Amino acid sequence: MSRAFSDTDEYSDQGPDFHVVPSSSRYDPSEQDYEERRSSHDLLLEEDTSSLKTTEEEKEREEIPPIEWHPAVLMFANLIRKMFSPIFKIIFAPKTQRVLIKSLVVIIVTAWILMTSFTAYLTFYQRYIPKTAHVEPIYFQYTQVELPQGQVQFTGPNPDMPLRSDQAYDVSVQLHVPTSDINFNLGNFMVHVELLTQNGTILTQSSRPAILRYQSNTQRVLHVLAKAIPLLVGWTEESQNINVMLLENQIDKKTHPITHARVTLSSSKLQVYDAYISVVADFRGLRYYMYHRRISTAIVFMILFTVIEVIFASIAWKVFGENLWEKLNELFAAEEIAASEVDATTERTSQYNTDEEVEEDDDDDAYLTEE
Repeated sequence: MSRAFSDTDEYSDQGPDFHVVPSSSRYDPSEQDYEERRSSHDLLLEEDTSSLKTTEEEKEREEIPPIEWHPAVLMFANLIRKMFSPIFKIIFAPKTQRVLIKSLVVIIVTAWILMTSFTAYLTFYQRYIPKTAHVEPIYFQYTQVELPQGQVQFTGPNPDMPLRSDQAYDVSVQLHVPTSDINFNLGNFMVHVELLTQNGTILTQSSRPAILRYQSNTQRVLHVLAKAIPLLVGWTEESQNINVMLLENQIDKKTHPITHARVTLSSSKLQVYDAYISVVADFRGLRYYMYHRRISTAIVFMILFTVIEVIFASIAWKVFGENLWEKLNELFAAEEIAASEVDATTERTSQYNTDEEVEEDDDDDAYLTEE
C-alpha cells in the first residue's frame, strides 16, 4: 500500500529511496515572462471592460423606448407616399430616363447650334464690314515760302493697311473758319489733297474750290444781335463750317495701300480754327445690306449657318453618334429587365405573404369553430 509524502513529513525515518523534491511554487520566473503575463492580463482586463461597456450600451438602448408616431402623422405619410410613388416610378423608370436624355441632348445641341451661328455671324460681320469712317485732324504748317500744308497719318488695327482693301471710300475735308472780314474778302480758295503710300508714293490727288457762305453786313449785325447773350457767355461763336468733297469712290488696293494724306490750302491768308479730313466707306452690295439692314441680314445669315451646322451634325451623328446611342439603349434595356425582375420578385413575395396570412386566418377560423 503506497503512501503519499509531503515535504513537511519527517525524512529521517525514511529509507534511502526517498528524496525531497522542491515545490514548483518556489520557482522564481524571469522578468520577461513576468512582463508577458502582465500584458496578457491587461489585455484580458481591457476586453472585459469593453464587453461590459457594450453590454451597458445595449441595455441603455433597450431601455430607450421606440418613437411612437401619431396616427394622423402616419396616415398623412402614407397618403403622401401613395400620391407620389407613381410619380417617382414614372420619373425613375428607364423609359423616362431615356426620354429625358434625348430631350437634354436635343436642347444642348440646339442651344449650341444657335450660339455658334450667332458667334459665326458676329465674327463674319466684324471681319467683313470695315471701319465706317476715318476722321483725323489736320494741323496746317504756315511758312513764308510754302503754302499751308498738313500731313495726316491714318490709324487702324493694321498700321501698314489702315483702310480695307477693295473698299470704296469718299474723301472730304472739313474747315472750321471764323466769319471775319479777311475770310469774306478772300473769296474762293483751293483745297488740295494727296493720298500716299507708306514710302511716299502719290496714289491719287484732287483739288476742289471752297468759299464762305455770303452774309451781308445787315445780316451779320442781325445775327450778332440775335445771339448776343450766347456770344457774350461763350456758348457760341461767329464761325462757319465748310465741307469740301475731294474724292468719290476711291478704292484702296491691297498692293498699294493708302496710309497717309497731305492737305494743302491755296492761300495762307485763310483764317482756320481747326480742320479735319474724313475718309468714309461707301458700302455697296452685301456690305450695304449688312450695314443698313442689320437685323434682316443677321437673321438670314444665322439661318444659313444653322442649316450648315445641322448638316455637319447629321454627318457626325451618322459616323459617331449612332454607335454610342445603341450602347446606351443596350444599357437601358438591361436596366429595364433588371427592374422587371425585381418587380416580379416583389409581387411573388407579397402574394406569398398574403397567401400565408389567408391560411393563418383559415386555421384560426377552423379552430374557433371546433371550440
